[in-house]
Amino acid sequence: MKTITLALIVVLHTTGLWTHISKDDRTRLINASTNVKTAAPSAPAPVAVLPPPIRVSDASLDLPATAVIATDVASGTILYAKNSGAHRPIASVTKLITALVILSRHSPDELVTVPKLPAYPQEAETIGFIPGDTMRLRDVLEAALVPSANDAADTLAIWDSGSVTKFAAKMNAKMSEWGITDTHFASASGLEDTNNYTTAAALAKIATLAVANPTLKTIVSHTGGTITSGQNRVYTFKTTNELLASGQFYGIKTGYTQAAGECFVGLTRINGHEVVTVVLDAGNRFGATTTLTNWIGQTWQWL
Repeated sequence: MKTITLALIVVLHTTGLWTHISKDDRTRLINASTNVKTAAPSAPAPVAVLPPPIRVSDASLDLPATAVIATDVASGTILYAKNSGAHRPIASVTKLITALVILSRHSPDELVTVPKLPAYPQEAETIGFIPGDTMRLRDVLEAALVPSANDAADTLAIWDSGSVTKFAAKMNAKMSEWGITDTHFASASGLEDTNNYTTAAALAKIATLAVANPTLKTIVSHTGGTITSGQNRVYTFKTTNELLASGQFYGIKTGYTQAAGECFVGLTRINGHEVVTVVLDAGNRFGATTTLTNWIGQTWQWL
């Protein structure tokens, strides 16, 4: 019965007849499609449960990436998955987990002092933080997430825990506390791939937590900016997320190492509904993500 009701709703939508039936009839159909029982006449009318999106096309998709997932943020419905449970290095996407853990322990307006930092390979992304500089925590988070600065991520870890190793232990403890499995982190920046991995499915859950945090959701939507330290040093940066310029994406985080390949966790809206996408080890992460979201728009329908 549930399947038949869902099919009827889709037909009514596609033929334009949905708006021509009464509100009460629409509510009955929605409730029937989601197994919501009708209350007894003497009881208050139940609030209709919004159903998950419905797949309306059998079109297939094989993205050129090792692991992929896309989920509807509101319902948690998996819209597409490919090897989503495979353990994968995620490079700088790790910084998203670092940011979540930091914000679970600190206020964005706390003052951070840049500690002594390790030396970085020439090709590593850094913003050039000077040890001893002071700035707001939200500014350090922005430096870690928008231009993907490794020195910003390590600043957060060492400031919080005294060392990257101790902070990585807290990252793993938080994943366990939040019920996110198949993950292990050994780095705050993701610059090192060894013992630093998760899955596309786990990343979708992590991204959903991130977009539920107003501070993070705002930061990952930024295309660039400047930070002025307490010592009047100015740091300028721009995003690594090329899809922000399209106006169709609102975050979240890029990553790349040779082992991880091109990685991207995205936040977009399809037919007005927020969708998280995860593409790991793609030849062209932005192209693969765009192909994925176009396919979702043609294959799924929200009621």
